[in-house]
Amino acid sequence: MTLQNKQPHQYENRILLVVVGMTPQVVTETLYKLAVQQQPAYIPTEVHLITTQEGASSATLALLGIENKQGWFQQLVQDYQLPNIQFSVDNIHIIKDTEGQFIDDNESSEHNRIAADFITHKIKAFTQNKDSALHVSLAGGRKTMSYYAGYALSLYGRNQDRLSHVLVDKNFQNNANFFYPPAKPIRIEINNHYYNTDDARIILSDIPYVRMQQHIPKALLDGNEGFNATVEKIQLFSGPSEIHISLSDKALTLNGVSIDLKDKPYAVYVWLCQRKKMNKSAVIFDDENYFSEFKGIFSNLFGEHDGGMDSIEDRERAIKTSKNPKEFIQRQKAYFRPHFSKIKGVIEQQLGEKFAQPFLIQSNENNNTVSYQISLEANAIHITQ
Repeated sequence: MTLQNKQPHQYENRILLVVVGMTPQVVTETLYKLAVQQQPAYIPTEVHLITTQEGASSATLALLGIENKQGWFQQLVQDYQLPNIQFSVDNIHIIKDTEGQFIDDNESSEHNRIAADFITHKIKAFTQNKDSALHVSLAGGRKTMSYYAGYALSLYGRNQDRLSHVLVDKNFQNNANFFYPPAKPIRIEINNHYYNTDDARIILSDIPYVRMQQHIPKALLDGNEGFNATVEKIQLFSGPSEIHISLSDKALTLNGVSIDLKDKPYAVYVWLCQRKKMNKSAVIFDDENYFSEFKGIFSNLFGEHDGGMDSIEDRERAIKTSKNPKEFIQRQKAYFRPHFSKIKGVIEQQLGEKFAQPFLIQSNENNNTVSYQISLEANAIHITQ
């Protein structure tokens, strides 16, 4: 079975991540729905919380207990004979700033930024293992915390990752004595009324979300950018596409993202960009010798005595002396096409498949003749010395 076909419950590592405020009940209520009532059951191998310092204190006492008295989490696992689920104080992640200071109040803009970055980095970390499934619950915490968790999952979430919100009957909601319906029902007193825990109705609402990971620049996915910086860079690709080339620095940036092309692939990309800037026709290997033109570009960039120049000159001499037209064509194709593929691979790796499209070398076939060129208009290409 391929990873693409696996369902969340079939992954070896199954993570439940809950955003929690001052209502630790949402943790056990979500776990109850996933592991006990849902079919097929999603039984986490580990549970993690994201919360504030105050929320962490409440969750620790309520869920993990104190001294010899077990908490509600252990009671649920024991009550329904669930397999071992890794959950300890180390799995309770308290929002803090870069100086290690805990954040209890995220009302201010700065605290919101810190919370956004903290949540984003945690969700990014939980989605790194290919053989893991992540389930994120948004039922607890402030609305802003839930928003950031949902958006971060949209950035990094994969096909196997899920997003949900748990809802409980009003009479049982946030009740200090109700954390889940026990296997043997009990009586609960609420505002001088008695209720049977069997009557508690818990709904786990699956929240659809757009999975953007395949379309996000790999440089952002692999980097340590915070929430706001990531969003700002993604926004760069919602505007016009632009290529910037600095010949003296051998630099290439596509919509502000630096692309690391080396030597010949870099020279090939510069060559095609310059052709577009000069309104030259697309490259058709069947009808012209392009080595002299390309050799000039490479020489200007890397010098006459660069080691790569030898192979270019050898190829040029072989083409000039070739008396077989088919051999002439094949020699050109055999030289340039691997560089085209290399350029495509690097740009897609750095930008993601979606954002890479405007910057790739486009091939067009007409009457069995294939032409190659940069698809962007000349005014979108900026080349400086």
